[in-house]
Amino acid sequence: MLFIFDLDGTVIDSSHRALANADGSINLDFWRENSTAEMIAKDKLLPLADGWRSLVGDSRHQIAVMTARVMGDADYDFLINNGLIADFIYSRPEGVTLADDILKRNFLISLKRDIKKSLAWIRSHAIMFDDNKTVRYTMRNELIRAYDPANYNRRFA
Repeated sequence: MLFIFDLDGTVIDSSHRALANADGSINLDFWRENSTAEMIAKDKLLPLADGWRSLVGDSRHQIAVMTARVMGDADYDFLINNGLIADFIYSRPEGVTLADDILKRNFLISLKRDIKKSLAWIRSHAIMFDDNKTVRYTMRNELIRAYDPANYNRRFA
C-alpha cells in the first residue's frame, strides 16, 4: 500500500506559526517569517502521526509526503527527529505559487516516475490524508482515495 501524507493540519500542528488573512487564506509572509528552526521545533504532532510511524519499516508499504510548504533543513530535521520517515517527499519549490491542489496533482506525476509505477497502480494502491478540502476533491477527481484527517485526529487526541 502507498500512504500519502500532507503535513500541516494533517500530521503536524503548526498552527502557532499560521495567521489567516481576512479571506481565510494563510498569510504567507507571516508563515515564512515564522518558519525558523526555533519555531518549527515548537510544532506538535497530531494523532495521525502515530499511524504514520506504525508504517515505518514495514516493507509492504511505502510512504510519501506531499506538502504545500517550502521545506528547509529544520523541516526535514523535525520529521526525522519525530520518527516520520518517508520514502518520497514532495514540497513546494521556492517561488512556486500554484494552488495547493494543482501543486499536489503535479506531485502525482513525480511520484509515478519515482516509484516506477503507472497512475493506474497508484489509483488502486494509494491512500491520501490531507486536511485541505480542495486537495481532496482534486485527488478524488484523479481517482485517488483521499481522506480528511480531522475526525481521526479528534477521535484520538
